[in-house]
Amino acid sequence: MNNFKIKARSFLESKYCPLLLAILTLISHTFSLEPIGFVSIILCAIVGLLICEDLKFLIAPLFLFIFAFSEKSVASKIYYSKPYIIAMICTGIVVLCVFIAHFIIYKRHVSWKSFKGSKLFLGLVLLLCSFLLNGALNFDGYEYGNIIYALILSLCLFGVFFIFYSNLKPNSQLYKHLLYVLYLVSLVLTLQLYFSFFNQIQIVDGEIVKESVMFGWGMWNNMGGMLAFLLPVHFYYASTVKKFGFAFYVTGIMSFLAIVLTLSRSSLLASVIAIVICVIISCFAGNNKLINRIITISLAILGIVGIILLWDKISNILGDYLARGFDDNGRFEMYYHGLWNFLENPIFGGGFYSAYKLEHQFISFLPFRYHNTFVQMAGTCGAFGLVSYVWHRYETIKLFLSKKTLYSLFIAISIGSMLFGSLLDNHFFNLYPTFIYSVMLVVLEKSNSTNTQS
Repeated sequence: MNNFKIKARSFLESKYCPLLLAILTLISHTFSLEPIGFVSIILCAIVGLLICEDLKFLIAPLFLFIFAFSEKSVASKIYYSKPYIIAMICTGIVVLCVFIAHFIIYKRHVSWKSFKGSKLFLGLVLLLCSFLLNGALNFDGYEYGNIIYALILSLCLFGVFFIFYSNLKPNSQLYKHLLYVLYLVSLVLTLQLYFSFFNQIQIVDGEIVKESVMFGWGMWNNMGGMLAFLLPVHFYYASTVKKFGFAFYVTGIMSFLAIVLTLSRSSLLASVIAIVICVIISCFAGNNKLINRIITISLAILGIVGIILLWDKISNILGDYLARGFDDNGRFEMYYHGLWNFLENPIFGGGFYSAYKLEHQFISFLPFRYHNTFVQMAGTCGAFGLVSYVWHRYETIKLFLSKKTLYSLFIAISIGSMLFGSLLDNHFFNLYPTFIYSVMLVVLEKSNSTNTQS
């Protein structure tokens, strides 16, 4: 039994377990075989909670689970059927019980005292309070959904950070494991996009139909936002891996082209800024400066020639970009509503469910949101929420500036890409990017004490 436990723990904490889960997640999404991905991910989580001493192993299952959902299955509404609802509730109870058992078996506890030592402590506590108090003084327009969404969002941001911060052992391998999992997630999403052209995304008269760019777990802007969020990880490896580092540069370009094909303008803008910064760093820092310069110049020449020769086809397939141009797509009207909501409810905002109502909402139970983090915080959480968010940003920037490592620089660019995209979209309030963001901050802070200079 002890031999099995040692081998199982070794596998769960190795590179092979995240790789296997990534492959199964891709298969699950591509062929609408979600049970394969769900069972594998949940089984790894349950076994890991029983035999692993900290939560490092849980990063891959946590990040990958949501991306197993396929558009075909979600559109069929199979997850709203009684058998699935009952199965999900029972599974949730089992995982919760095993999670509690993990803390009992290994005598671990969620230490508030330990958490108070975090450099992000005050900002996170202020954000938690601002979420929970959203719309508190909006007596006429308060909805019970405000507190429900606030609790879910708080769990994804504050709860995830709190639990992982208290139960991750600082070591020199922690940030390597995180970046490896992030890279795998980016590959999975990139391939999901390309594979979807065979069974989901429609091309009519040579032009991509934007409304068909759906993935079950999200739509075009969600996919574009996640790919832009994870894009810098490719270039971290392109700058640090001594042997075949160029391969990661290639996957980075593939991921960037996938962002272009999502037709998400906000994600494209964020990714262009991110990739320019990453390419400059890759060409002047790290282990592969010369080869990265050669690849960059070659791709630039190839890209210019390709655009000139194939402009008719390119402009046709990406016609949505040209048609919309710099159109605000109703955002200015949303911002106006958000600022007016703030003026009417200046202290704690109007509440999450007081936001401007759009014509389309991908996930029906989530509130409509303002497509700008600052307007969102002001309109729904008031001055208290806006100040809390600004203070949290101040603490995260201060944390980044205290680091002098290449990996922390690329993590900063990655988070910056997501936050920039959130100035034009809802990524920070979409739940799954938020808990990825939380774990990234935990690992960055935990790695700070190891004095790693990679």
